[in-house]
Amino acid sequence: MSAPAPRVRPVTRTSLADTAYEAILDAILSGRIPAGEEVSEVSLAADLGISRTPVAHAVQRLAAVGLIDRPAGKQPRVARFDREEVRELYEMRELLESEAAARAATRLVPEQLEALVADAEKLAAATRSPSWAEKAIAFDIRFHDELAAACGNSRLCDQIRQYRLLVRAFCRSTGRKENLADALEEHRHILAALTARNPAAARTAMANHIATRKRVVLAELYPAPEAHS
Repeated sequence: MSAPAPRVRPVTRTSLADTAYEAILDAILSGRIPAGEEVSEVSLAADLGISRTPVAHAVQRLAAVGLIDRPAGKQPRVARFDREEVRELYEMRELLESEAAARAATRLVPEQLEALVADAEKLAAATRSPSWAEKAIAFDIRFHDELAAACGNSRLCDQIRQYRLLVRAFCRSTGRKENLADALEEHRHILAALTARNPAAARTAMANHIATRKRVVLAELYPAPEAHS
C-alpha cells in the first residue's frame, strides 16, 4: 500500500529565500526599513524566524535590482537616490514604457483593455471613497504591469518592472490624493489611445505621463531653495 500524499509541500531553501525576499522588499517599499539604513542579515533572520542563508540570498537579489547598496568592506544599506539618479530613473521609464505602450496598443486583449477602462472610470467617479487612494495606487501598479506584460517582449517587460520597483522605493511621499487623481487622468488618456489602437498616440501619452510624474516627484523630493530678497 502506497504512502498517502503529503498535504503540504515541504519548505525548501529556495522558497525560504523567496519568502525573505518578499518580506524585506515589502519593508523597504513601505518605508519600515528606510533609505540609508543598514541591513543586518542577522537581525532580519531573527525577525523572520529563519536562518541567515535565505536572508543573504534575498539581500543579494535586492542588491542586484538596485534596492540595496553593498559597498566593499561595509554593511549593506537600503539604497538612497539623489536628484540626478531619480531623474535618470524616470527618463529610463519614459523610454521603456512609451515603447511598451505603443506595442500594447495592438496586443492588449480586448477584454483586458475593457476591464482597465471600466476600473479607471469607476475610480474617477468615486474619489470621495475613504479607501480611494489605496485603490488608486493598486490600479496604478496593475495598469503599468499589464501594459508591460502586453508589450510582447519579456526582456522589455522585466526592465520596466525593475525600474518601477526602484521608483516605488522612494515615491511614497508623492502618493497624495491630488497626485493620484492627476495620474489617473493621465492613465485615462493612455487608455483612450489604446482603445483607438493607436500606437503613436499611446507612445506619446505614456511619455507625457511619466515626464509629468518625474516633474512632480523631483519638485516634492528635492524642492528648490527659497529665494531670499
